Amino acid sequence: MTDTPILLPDWAAFERDYIETGIPHLFVVRQDPIVSLFIDQNAERIGARFEQSGPRAEGQVFPFAEIHVDEVAGNDRRHTEIWTDARHLFCNFYRLVAEIVAAVVGEGTNPDAALADAVERWEALISRPSIMPEETQAGLFGELWLIERLIAFQGIDAVDAWVGPLSQPHDFRVGNVEFEVKTTSSAKRIHTINGLGQLQPSVDCSLYLLSLKLANAGTGGRTLPEVVSAIESGLASSHAALTRFRAGIAMLGYDPADAPLYSRRRRLRDVPVLIAVGDGVPRLTADALAQIDGRFFTARISQVSYAIDVDGFGFADGTEEFHAVLPAVPANTGAG
Repeated sequence: MTDTPILLPDWAAFERDYIETGIPHLFVVRQDPIVSLFIDQNAERIGARFEQSGPRAEGQVFPFAEIHVDEVAGNDRRHTEIWTDARHLFCNFYRLVAEIVAAVVGEGTNPDAALADAVERWEALISRPSIMPEETQAGLFGELWLIERLIAFQGIDAVDAWVGPLSQPHDFRVGNVEFEVKTTSSAKRIHTINGLGQLQPSVDCSLYLLSLKLANAGTGGRTLPEVVSAIESGLASSHAALTRFRAGIAMLGYDPADAPLYSRRRRLRDVPVLIAVGDGVPRLTADALAQIDGRFFTARISQVSYAIDVDGFGFADGTEEFHAVLPAVPANTGAG
């Protein structure tokens, strides 16, 4: 994109002579087939017209909010008209039109294709990286908390316990003990459960729900990139463990190139709690649905998402019951 539109007047002159004066004008760029720029009375809209020799491609739609693409017929000729009436965007639109005109006149490109190509280039220029939603960031923060805790007393091989990114039913598996990590920013321990199997232990396994309350930490706490960096430093002695960890965060949507965009600092707002998943814990499973009256056809229910309130359940970090499952962090480490 250039500051001076190709084949068209300089924007400053165009704005002065036509936009500010409100004088309607038809600026012909090429006579045959006709390519022209138009300005309506009082500059209510500006646009470009391209004479077409054949019909437009069927089904070709341009879903733009401020750019309109019309077919205009008259004097035995048919034109494609690209225009906008968004005055605050006239300058940028003018530069976009200049690219389209240059492609049509200079390269013989079809106007529709020229518009699509130009818009694609502009979108690529201004597109933002696809960063993880806040809920996903918080979930990863919670899983990284447990990775650090496991590494603190098991060593770097503990990263192999992180099986969630491998499409396993639960986030972590240590021997025959499984962990499902849930985070919340709520004052109560209310967590969203996805699917009928998320709180169903695997065969011959015990399942624990690890409940973490998170808070925005202001200038304290840690950012996601800081936690990732700390874990990577701890795994630096093992290429295999480091590779495994990086593959895990990538599968969950974390890209190190986006690190500057993850600036939110988080901390625990309360002590972590472990809840043994079993009778007495609120949950939905396939077995639970099967016990509902057959007239509700629960066998046809396959996608379920629901919230559970587990305030008052389980054992807090620091208790013997908690440490029997997740040992205390050694005093010479900073984890936990």
